[in-house]
Order: sequence, then C-alpha cells, then structure tokens
Amino acid sequence: MDDFEREVRLSAVHVHWSETDAAFVARSDQYPGLVHRDEYSSLAAVDGLIDLVRDSFAPHRLVA
Repeated sequence: MDDFEREVRLSAVHVHWSETDAAFVARSDQYPGLVHRDEYSSLAAVDGLIDLVRDSFAPHRLVA
C-alpha cells in the first residue's frame, strides 16, 4: 500500500449518467473541484476521479 492509499480516503463517490455530457460523471464531496467523465464506464469514471485526487497530491515537477 503506498502513501496515498494510507493517507487519503474517499468517504463517498457519486456517479451518475449525464445526458448533457453523454458520459458517466464521478465526483466526491471531499474534493468538489474534481470531476471525471467517461463515456463508456462508471467504474472508469471513478478510477479517473481517484487518479485526479492522487495527482492533486503529487508534487509538480518541471521536466528539462
């Protein structure tokens, strides 16, 4: 288990089908600014949201 999985827990993830976006939309009340959409899979939308949360904690590095 890496540091992310030990320190960050999502208490709830909400997924719904959006007719407007023609995609499943995943969001969490803990991170209201982060949303992920996937047009094929609700699970992929959740996985994408988790990746966004993980990336928000990753230090930004400049690549030379």
